[in-house]
Amino acid sequence: MARSRNRRNERGASLVEAALIAPLFLLIIFFILEMGLVFRNSLTTDNASREGARAASAKGNESDADYFVLRTVQHGLEAMGLEEVEYVVVFEASGPNSSLPDACKTGSVSNLCNHYTVSDFFAELDDAAGNDTGNFRCGTRDSSWCPTTRETSLSAGTDYIGVHVATKHEYVTGMFGSGMTLGETTILKVEPDED
Repeated sequence: MARSRNRRNERGASLVEAALIAPLFLLIIFFILEMGLVFRNSLTTDNASREGARAASAKGNESDADYFVLRTVQHGLEAMGLEEVEYVVVFEASGPNSSLPDACKTGSVSNLCNHYTVSDFFAELDDAAGNDTGNFRCGTRDSSWCPTTRETSLSAGTDYIGVHVATKHEYVTGMFGSGMTLGETTILKVEPDED
């Protein structure tokens, strides 16, 4: 009889312990899941920024440079999708360790940066007949810092160009808030033309 009572008490104690530990265990599992997804999206955002900066550097002062940058960033963000993009900025940097100017986070600034949103990814360079749509090539979307004004001459010194990609990460479980903004900036020197 005493053994039977001890076994019931042990089972009851085990249930109480499990009830106390299970929420903590689940919280740790959800935290690991959420941070893994944040890390994946952070790497994706970083890769998109790097790919965009390489494209901007290679295209230099060609009139369709920013269009090409957006296509490259779009390719880099395939793992996330464009619905997660908050904005992309192509900006003139003063050096390799510059940061994105605050004014460029909310809109384009004349002779400094072009600010793009998701709708700009769907703007065409040319129409079906091959005519310029006026969206790019120093058109309505990239005219604040026209790509053709970028310095690519070795003798004059080439510009530094930065690409900043800002994305949003929505938490899956909602236990840690609704989400967070991820932003990555890459700055490279524009590839020089032959003088």
